[in-house]
Parts: sequence; structure tokens; C-alpha cells
Amino acid sequence: MVKIHSNQFFAFAISCLTFCCALFFGSLWTKAENTNLINEQTALLTKIANTQSSILQRRLSTAFITTRVLSYEIEYNEGNMDWFERYATTLFNSFDGIESLQLAPQGKIQRIYPLQGNEAAIGLDIVSDSRFNEGAQAAIQDNKFIIVGPINLVQGGRAIIGRVPVYLDNEKDKKEFWGFISALINIESLIEATDLPSLDQEGYQYSLTRTSIDTGLITTISSSKSPLTDIHVETNLLAPANNWTLHISRSIESEILSNTLTGYFLTAWVALLLAIALYLLLMQPDKLKALVKAKTAELEELAYKDPLTDLPNRRYLQDHLHAQLAHNKKQKNLAAFIYFDLDNFKRINDTIGHDIGDKILVTVAKRLNELKGKSDLIIRLGGDEFGILLNNIKSQADAEQQAQVIVECIRVPVKLDNRELLLSTSLGIAMIPEHGNDLISIMQNADIALYQAKLEGKNQHLTFTEEMRVDTYNKIQDEHELSRAIENNEFELYYQPQFDLSKKKIISAEALIRWNHPDKGLVFPNDFIPLAENSGKIIELGYWVLESSIAYLARRKEQNKPDLTIHINLSSKQLCAPGLIQSVQQLLSIYQVPAKLLGFEITETSILEDLEISKEVLKVFKDMGICISIDDFGTGFSSLAQLKNLPVSLLKIDRGFVMDLEEDIDDRKIVEAIIAMAHKLNIKVLAEGIETQAQWDRLSSFHCDFGQGYLVSKAITEEEFNQIPTNIE
Repeated sequence: MVKIHSNQFFAFAISCLTFCCALFFGSLWTKAENTNLINEQTALLTKIANTQSSILQRRLSTAFITTRVLSYEIEYNEGNMDWFERYATTLFNSFDGIESLQLAPQGKIQRIYPLQGNEAAIGLDIVSDSRFNEGAQAAIQDNKFIIVGPINLVQGGRAIIGRVPVYLDNEKDKKEFWGFISALINIESLIEATDLPSLDQEGYQYSLTRTSIDTGLITTISSSKSPLTDIHVETNLLAPANNWTLHISRSIESEILSNTLTGYFLTAWVALLLAIALYLLLMQPDKLKALVKAKTAELEELAYKDPLTDLPNRRYLQDHLHAQLAHNKKQKNLAAFIYFDLDNFKRINDTIGHDIGDKILVTVAKRLNELKGKSDLIIRLGGDEFGILLNNIKSQADAEQQAQVIVECIRVPVKLDNRELLLSTSLGIAMIPEHGNDLISIMQNADIALYQAKLEGKNQHLTFTEEMRVDTYNKIQDEHELSRAIENNEFELYYQPQFDLSKKKIISAEALIRWNHPDKGLVFPNDFIPLAENSGKIIELGYWVLESSIAYLARRKEQNKPDLTIHINLSSKQLCAPGLIQSVQQLLSIYQVPAKLLGFEITETSILEDLEISKEVLKVFKDMGICISIDDFGTGFSSLAQLKNLPVSLLKIDRGFVMDLEEDIDDRKIVEAIIAMAHKLNIKVLAEGIETQAQWDRLSSFHCDFGQGYLVSKAITEEEFNQIPTNIE
């Protein structure tokens, strides 16, 4: 009897100890989950803050640009201000966000554009008036651009003011302070240009602050209705002249509370179950040992299994990879990690729906399970990202063969709800231990290989090499150089004449961009356009080409030169970019250039990337009178039959068909057929790469309309192009 009570006491004591330990570790797990929740929220807030700060930076930069432009004009006109209203009108229409522009000789405001509504500011002394003179003396002394505010304007409203001091040469050839040029940005307009008001309504909090130039005190420019919470991020704006900081927060107290209550509840419940199970186990060893084992497995499954695909999750990989790698090292086994995702999966989620996306992920997981070996491990890392740990392989070739099997398996169409979806995947392979022996280095190197596979066309696998790491670093450096080149205006347009074959007359030109690199010299488009495409800089660079070309047409008009058409190349990203049509219309209006003097050249593949959007945009351009050309025709995947549905005015036959025109009879037949069929569709034809008179004569016999090539001229600078005669001898 005493023995029975003793066993019960021992079992009860051990069960209580187990209960307390489970509570302790469960609380640690709950805190870890809360930490992950906070980290995820911080990452989201950081992304939002960076996006909104970029918008604010662009807006604030307009003040810097406009004041600098006006300062150059003041210096050029030696302090004369008669040109101000005319020039300010152009700047006002060119830059969004500017409320007004001011000239203040010796610090007293004399000119304002627009004057209407701002009359009260005339005569204000922004140097001596304490309401408006923040940073004035520092700007005069250091000759630097400043931004001050918020300021209550005498004409009403609150604004941010960007000022730049202007200095003129005096009789002793010394710089003498002339006065200030100011650009006002309405605070409400500045904030409304961002998503901050909508974020405020969605439950986010924000605060935009600035450090005073004179006092160093922090001033709040704008803030949300609710104050910032404890969990917030801040990002410094790269605003000219002084420090701006954007704070973003969002209260997740309810989520943390819910997570904590759920965690503690589950912990207490699991701890209780474990304690009871242990008690019963101690009292009935054989029966309850099996129950404890089952419960332990269930808990591990909850912690380490992805609920959608039933695959092990990232946490499982983090907790078990080290042991697996240690085992492989001990056994001297070769292993590999394959990191991959589904190509363009985001488009499926965005267009068809996340429910279909989830079904696709489940299907992919089932296919991967069917392919894996006994010692292999398949992980769902998150989203559409997967990883496969291949254990005990014989060589790198084995890993690459398995990767190819995965590529072909994913290619098999997925049939869902009477719909057939085509998928593809890109894979990066890291060999173990050659490319790393810890989780961070292995995944990092596999990710580099995956990135390279996507760059080279997707739907394939690549194995990591050190050259890839160097290449990735070089790409980052190249992108930095390209951004700097855009900021420093290191680009120049060259023009290659296009001529009428029958009239022997230059009628147009193709605008070709060149990069005047400070170290490498003249860099051609093939060496930096792909970089601009991949980094997203092609939109900004394309706008520069568009404006520069239209500005050149305006200069020709002022110089009474004959009219000709300038053809500009448009990339697929430019063609589908929002606001392209409005940008073209605005530039043509600003420079007073007729639309008929402008042409756009688009490759076949650019149109086919999004055919419907391309057709709509090109139709608007053609209705405006702009010439639409298909560049490098014959090298893509379209056909003349498709052209009847596209608003095309001109076909450009690729130089590859022209260069062997005299020797290759097949090229002659292709060129003649293209010209004849294009004319049937009322489309003109231009042949590229004409380098000999024989090619000219042959193309003329085929009734080709226009030509372009070294026989007449290579691409030349604007100055050289202006000097060549229109008529071709």
C-alpha cells in the first residue's frame, strides 16, 4: 500500500515538473512567434517607408532643380529679371508639385510666379524677417541650397520652401551676393502625392519631420491623426540641404495579444496533456509511452510542417540541416541544395486568384514528392519557393540531372477547373561542401545561381560558380554607375540618316543613345541597355531620349532647317509603362513640335509581350500622326498576317537579310516577299544595313521605299548630322 502511494507521489511530482517545463518552453516559443510577428511587421513598414520616402525625395528634388535652373539664368542675364515670367511658366509646367517661384534680390521678394494669389508676399525681406529667415545666413555664407519649413505664408497656406543663393561677379571679378531664388511646395500637395493619407485611413501612422538648420530642433512637417506606436521604422530622405526623416508605424497590439493568448492557451493545453500523459505513463508504462510518443510527433508536425503542402517548412530546415550536414561530413557524402521557384507565379496570383495559386503549389509539391529519393529532403521555403536537399549523390552531374528532371516535371500543364495552365521554373544549385557548409552560405550561393538562371531566360537550372558571385557584384556596381550617369547627364544622342531610295534624299533619322563614360569613354547601347532593362532604369533613360529627340526637332525648327522625322526606339517596358502617352503629348506641346515629325520603333518581341496593351498604345500614337515602325522585322516570332491588326506604318527589314542580299538567294526571296506583302497592307518598308551600291540597286528593284546604313552614313553627333546635305549624291 505504501509502495502504491509512493509511486503516485513520484508520478505526480514528475508530471508537475513536466507541466512547468512545458509551460516555460511554450512561453519561449510564444515570445519567439511574437518576435517573428514584430520582425515581419518591421520589414513591411520598412518597405512602405522606403517607397514613400522615394516619392517625397522626387518631389523635394523639384525645388532644387527649378531654383538651380533659375539661378543659372540670373547669372547668365547678370541679374536682369525681365525673362522671369516666360521662363518660370516653362519650369512651372515641366515640374509637378511646385506651388510658386520667387526672385528676391538682396533678400526682398520682387517677382513671383504665378503672381495671382501671392501678391501679399511682394516686398517681404526673407533675410531679416524672423518668420522666414531660417538658414538664410548659412545659405549665403556657404553658398548652398536649403529647404525650410513648414512656414505659414503671408498669402495664406503652409509650405516647404527651397532656396538657393545667387552670386554675381562684381567689377573686381569677385562673387557678390545677388539674392535668393525660392520654390514653394505646398505641404498638402506634397503629402497628397504620396500614399500617406490612404495609409492613415488604413490604420497606419506616420510622421514626417525635419531638423532645423539654425537651431537643430526637430520640426514635424506632417503626421497622421493617430500618434506613432512603439513598433515603427524610420528612413532618412536624401533631400537636398538638410535632414528629413519619415516615420511609419502600425499598431499590432491586438495581433500580439491574440497571438500571446493563443500561444499561452495552446501551451497550457499541451503542457496539461503532456503532464497527464506522463502521469498515466508512469502509472501504466507500456500503454502510455506510445501515447506520449504520438503526442510528441504531433507537436513536431505542427511546428515543422507547411500546412498547405504538408512539406517540411523553413524552420525544419533551419533546425535539422546542421545535423544532416554533420552526418554527411562524417560519412564523407557529397550533397547538393537546389533552390527554385515558379517563373511568373505572381502573375497567376494577381490575374487568376490566390486560390488557384494555392492549388498549383499543392500540385507542385505532389510532383516533387514523387521525384525525391529516399534520402532527399523537400522543403517549402515560403510563397512559391522550394528547396531540395540531395543527400549522398555521386557528383555535380547527378544534381544537375535531378534539376533537369524537376524542370521537365514542372513543365507538364496543370489542369484546374477546366483550365490548363503552363508553368516553368528556374533552379539554382549549390554543391555541399564545395559551395558552403552552413545554411546561410548554401542558400545564398544557390540563390545567386537561381538569379543568374532567371537572367539567362528562366526555365532552366544553373550551378553556382564564383564567377556568378563576382558577376552579381559587378551588376550591382554597374547599376550604381548607370544611376550616377543618369544623374550626371552623361548621355548623348547620335543620329543615323534614313533615306528615300528612289529620290536619293535623307528624309528621317534614327536616334541612338551613347554613354560618355568618364573612365571607359564612349559606351554603345548594347553594353548598357540590357542593364537599364533589368534594373528598371530604362523608363527614366527612355524619357531622356524622348525629350532630347523632341528638343532637337525644336532646335531644327528654330534654325530653319528642313523638316525630318526622328525615330526613337521604345522598349517593351516603356511601351507598357503608365503615363507614356501623356508624357509624349506633354513634351510635344512644350516644345511645339508636330507629332508627324516623331516616330517610334518597336521590336516584334516587345509587342508580343503584351499584345493587347501594345495595340491600344500604338493606335493612340498613330492617330496622333506618329510613325510606328517594327524594328528588326523577320527576327522575332510574329508574321505579316499579324500586322494587319496592328497600327503599323513602317517595317524595318533586319540587316541580317540585307548583308548577304547579293550572295544568298534565300535572303533575296525573303526580302522581296516582305516588301511585296507589306505594300499589300499599305505599309512602307525600310531596309537596314545598306553598305554597298549593289544592295541599294537590288532593294530599289524590289521597290523598297527607304534605307539606312553605312553607305550613306553611320550614326553621328548632332553637330555632324546638321552639316550633311539632304540630297545624296
